[in-house]
Amino acid sequence: MKGSDLVYVKFNYEEGLESKKILLSSEMSLLRILKIIKKYHLLRAKELKLKLKMHKNMKETSAKIKSLQKKLPKVKISKKPKKEQEMFEIAKTKEEKYDFDLEKQLEEIQEKLKSLEN
Repeated sequence: MKGSDLVYVKFNYEEGLESKKILLSSEMSLLRILKIIKKYHLLRAKELKLKLKMHKNMKETSAKIKSLQKKLPKVKISKKPKKEQEMFEIAKTKEEKYDFDLEKQLEEIQEKLKSLEN
């Protein structure tokens, strides 16, 4: 480059100082951003490792559950009455038997009390 091609810009002291402050604060901001990005990458790698470990544990648990299901006996579920009327009739018969037994027990206790009073 020739000396005549150079262009000079004159700043006064205050403008130069202000531009240096701005430049340094920009550089500081970029360094902070870089630090945050590095931290993010580290945390992301840690997260991926944990996800892989969790996935492995889930596969093992699933395999164990399947093997348990094969080993355990299967439970047979009895059929329920199809109609609601049948269900109510069954419930009524159970209630009647139960109520009858209670009444009988009450009568027996009353008779014992009467015999003790005499």
